[in-house]
Amino acid sequence: MKYFLSITCIMFLLTAFASAADTTGFTERPSGQFRVVRLELDQGLRFEDDQPSAQVVHLAFRDERLSNWWLVDHGWHAMQQHTESVRLTDKGVHGELNLRGYDGRGKLLNTASLSFRITRSGDGFEGKVSLELVRGEHQRAWESTARGSRLKPADAFEPTANWPSFAGPMGTLQASENGPALVDDLSRSRPLWRSESFVPVSYGNAADDRYASRAAGCRSGGGSSSPVYSDGVIYIGFYVPNRSVEIDWGRYHAKRKAEYSGALFKKLIAERKLIDVEIKAIEDHFRPLADEVMVAMDARTGETLWRTTWPLRAYNLQTHKHRGTFGVPLVTAGKVFYPSFNNSLQVMNAKSGEKQWEFPKFEHPPQTKHWPKGPPSQSPLLIGDTVVWSVGDTTFGLAAADGEIQWENKTERFANHSLREVTLGSRRLVLVAGHQHGHPSSLRLIDPDQGTTMWSEQVGTLGIHEGQFANLLAVSGDRLVAYRYRAPPADPETNKIDKTKITDHINTWRVTESGIEHLWEDSDLPPDEGPHLAIANGVVYGVGKHLVRCLDLESGQVLGEITEAEFPHIEGQVGDVPGSNPLLIVAGDKLILSPEGQHGNHGFVLFDSDPKKLTLLGDSHRKWIPPHATTTAYGRQPIVNPIVDGRMFFRGGNGIYCYDLRAR
Repeated sequence: MKYFLSITCIMFLLTAFASAADTTGFTERPSGQFRVVRLELDQGLRFEDDQPSAQVVHLAFRDERLSNWWLVDHGWHAMQQHTESVRLTDKGVHGELNLRGYDGRGKLLNTASLSFRITRSGDGFEGKVSLELVRGEHQRAWESTARGSRLKPADAFEPTANWPSFAGPMGTLQASENGPALVDDLSRSRPLWRSESFVPVSYGNAADDRYASRAAGCRSGGGSSSPVYSDGVIYIGFYVPNRSVEIDWGRYHAKRKAEYSGALFKKLIAERKLIDVEIKAIEDHFRPLADEVMVAMDARTGETLWRTTWPLRAYNLQTHKHRGTFGVPLVTAGKVFYPSFNNSLQVMNAKSGEKQWEFPKFEHPPQTKHWPKGPPSQSPLLIGDTVVWSVGDTTFGLAAADGEIQWENKTERFANHSLREVTLGSRRLVLVAGHQHGHPSSLRLIDPDQGTTMWSEQVGTLGIHEGQFANLLAVSGDRLVAYRYRAPPADPETNKIDKTKITDHINTWRVTESGIEHLWEDSDLPPDEGPHLAIANGVVYGVGKHLVRCLDLESGQVLGEITEAEFPHIEGQVGDVPGSNPLLIVAGDKLILSPEGQHGNHGFVLFDSDPKKLTLLGDSHRKWIPPHATTTAYGRQPIVNPIVDGRMFFRGGNGIYCYDLRAR
């Protein structure tokens, strides 16, 4: 391997290779019958009081071959398949599944084997499963009775239910109105399926440059995009390292070379008993370029409908924690509009996955010397027949049919732009917010028909002073709600600002065709990194450090709030109270709070959404953590888990998971 080449030489080779490589996108559609067998084991790999307890196992098949599996509530941080010979035939389910389990740092904790001897009678299954578990030097084996059936598709979805982009059907983190009643305790949520397609973890518990060995347990690849839902289909975008490009130690990983090559790497392999697939995953972590992937799956079963890949379109962004904002698809009008990792807009047919157009036209793989910060906005907008999308210092109006430029609107260059639709009477207009930490933010109202600027104003520094400033705003009708912080004047002698006197506030403006009118500002709200705003039924829901606050959209009056002292079930450890990237979703009469959306600790707290009550619901001793490997984003934008017709779709540690939250 060319580890000792100079940086210049490596860059030359990469550029030469990339220019010659085939970067044409292609779509794959799985063939064969997709079936899932659900088995209930009397004794599985779940343990209570050091004894194996009952467990549910999902086995997904394409024709007779195993395509995925899910040991519900296995309790391990990560679990990967080593080998398998499990087959579904007319006689039943037979074969062996070998697994490896890891902690959060990618260290091997357990190996497990499940041997299936299951007889089939119609759609019913019954038989034995032999289990073997090795923890360190300790080994134990036992046998379990198994009964089950072929898993039928979940109930059909309400036709009007939708979550087509980052912030939901109304752009305010509110689920579709008139949805079904939800459970009062999230621990009563019913697991429905794990996606047939593997989806790499996001950054909250993924490997980074400091802990590349984590890749052994979680694999390399990822990105922090959120799943979206439209017309019975779930869509998710991510990236995977491209193995045709050599490892590049010189650009960003020089200080890791000794640790992950040569004698030290061999020592790590021996100490952790790494197998070939794990070694390749760690090596993939240091490859400079990646393929972009979009997967569409049936929302009732998790079955993969299609998978579109664009080779060598992105960087392998696995260097450190903060990796920018990641684009989330907009799915509407039969198309998927995906702001990709290379700052282009990919457009596909929503049913087939086939490429329709891209903007700008792709010419060559990334060759810049700096890691990109990701797409400038979470999701584009579609207004009429025009797609609105911002990149660099320009907002574009593109024809939805073919991507032809209809208009261009030059804006100031900012680190990030947020796009929001504003409704003024019968007119649908575009609000562009430019953000750059420490600088006044710019607001611009654009006519989407002509692309002309109706007005442009500075409104102070939107965002929060902790440094995570992007996309902390929401629009409902003609009202803009956003975080804004205030800093005292700098000391004239030192030119420094007393950071202890910086305050963060929720503000609301009325947007008109001629300008913007400030309506109210809330008292100081102490946020941590990246809090988001939700709006529902005339109420603004804000999240701060150890705080949930509800404000009247019209007046700014505080309608109710929760303080740290009112979280009796939370013990104060990092990630257990609202803090880094907290996220609120309003679904009917429920408020679902994800207190920590940054460090991989993805749990949820449930409240009554009535701002005058804010009653804590469910288990009063701990938050609900879904029984699967979880993942989160890191930095400016959390992963949003859509709630559609009473079902919640999680981006988990190795796939998409669906839970039924409907009350029964």
